Amino acid sequence: MSRVKKFTILIITICFAASLTGCDMIDRIKKRISEDTEQTETDNNDDTKPVSNSISVGIMDFDTFNPLITASQTVKECAQFVYEPLFEVDEKLIPVPVLAESYTVSADGRVIDITLKNNVQWHNGAAFTATDAAYTIKQVRSGITPYTDLLADMADYKATGDYTLQIALKYAIPNFVSLLTFPIVQYQTDMRVNGAYIPVGTGPFRYEKQLSSGRVSFTAFENYHNGRAQIDNLYVYTVPDIKKYESMFEANEIDLMTGETVDLSEYTPRGSARNNDYLTNKMTFVGYNLRKSTLSGNETRKGLAELIDKDDIVNSVIYSRGRASDIPINPSSIYYYDTNTRFKADYDLASSCLGNDGWGLNGDGRYERAVHGTKEILSVEILTSSDSEEKVSIANRIAAGYNEFGIPAEVNALPYDSYMEKINAGDYDIMLGEIEIGANLDLTPLVTSAGNYFAYRNPNVDMLIGQMGMTNDTEQLNSLFRQYGEILIEDMPFSVLFFRKGDVLSGAKLKSELIPSISRPFRNIENWSVTQ
Repeated sequence: MSRVKKFTILIITICFAASLTGCDMIDRIKKRISEDTEQTETDNNDDTKPVSNSISVGIMDFDTFNPLITASQTVKECAQFVYEPLFEVDEKLIPVPVLAESYTVSADGRVIDITLKNNVQWHNGAAFTATDAAYTIKQVRSGITPYTDLLADMADYKATGDYTLQIALKYAIPNFVSLLTFPIVQYQTDMRVNGAYIPVGTGPFRYEKQLSSGRVSFTAFENYHNGRAQIDNLYVYTVPDIKKYESMFEANEIDLMTGETVDLSEYTPRGSARNNDYLTNKMTFVGYNLRKSTLSGNETRKGLAELIDKDDIVNSVIYSRGRASDIPINPSSIYYYDTNTRFKADYDLASSCLGNDGWGLNGDGRYERAVHGTKEILSVEILTSSDSEEKVSIANRIAAGYNEFGIPAEVNALPYDSYMEKINAGDYDIMLGEIEIGANLDLTPLVTSAGNYFAYRNPNVDMLIGQMGMTNDTEQLNSLFRQYGEILIEDMPFSVLFFRKGDVLSGAKLKSELIPSISRPFRNIENWSVTQ
């Protein structure tokens, strides 16, 4: 019987009782109606009012909650509440076990044995085992996920026991476990894009229910292996577009937003938002074409690098959304050793370096030298992509510095495809580029003697990269990274400009300090707390 009918009958009963009984009976009936009405209001509000000990996030371009195949950046971020990787890297870029317990590396660096945690449950109550990890690796290697490139140099893998996993590599790779940061899914998880997919992970929050067409509820997982989360509930809202996403954050309707979704060079949130920034592994650099006679000397390249005012570029062009560096190692990393704190142009040092390669000023105020009886004038063209106004601005700043010093320079800004064609053909002097270095800090694509953009070869660099892959000892790696960086500074096939900052914006409700990293912007979620 519906509640409306119940109320009608009760009201009729009151009227009838009033004619037959005293006030005591009427009061008891009124109390019953009041209790029934309160229960109805509680039931109706159950799906509409978030509990106070909760946070909310927004997702755009929703396709599926499967974290391995979703194409939505915001869904990937949301999935961090539900799914976990084997490893993550912390704020110093050190690999930290998550679903893994420990690991060992063979003497030749080509076999990694991983011991998994044996106290982890899936949200459906099943035990997490090596079978789940092996199944996930199989899906990643199949090419259906955006993580496939991370395992490109894996030769083989197998579960060697319920809680042990072995990975074989084609060759030694530095800090390989730092690449095992993709989410692990349960064995036989459906890998088709499916909007009705129910997420089942091992993380601190489990799927509870669909509250409405645009709102989903997750709740703290009682059996989470790191201890129950301090926050009780997570609410996920489907958002139609970026403007709505930003306005919901400003109105405190959602509590988190990242720089991967919102361009903070163009958008500044209003209100009491807190920016928890970190350094990404996106490195912007200038590369020198060693095939060119005028750029073949490392002292020439070092001189050109000294003419770049990196501080000016960081402060004025990218509005302090990065950190300048001289060495190709993330300044947040435990392996970073650069003690330079000012990255200004040094004209005296530039002049000295150029002189070491035989360059001197002629009567026209240009740098020239004689090579095998032939006069060379030092001039450069800086190649960049016209698709990025920022990169064009950076290239123009560098060119202005060269021209002021007496080195004719001009910028050639081309559409990205044409830009890459010239680079691959070796048809450039200096190129302005950006690369996202892997979480394991491996610069092989830029420096390997097997082939790179700059025609750079140094067998000692190849050897050092191999040695890095043969150890997980921090002291040894510190020494190897320092040797590696010093060789690249001396040879100067490219010059680092800066590493970009990443951002996690949190609303006023979140009182915990967030410590994001390049592998997981939402780290230590179970320890977060809110102002109630």
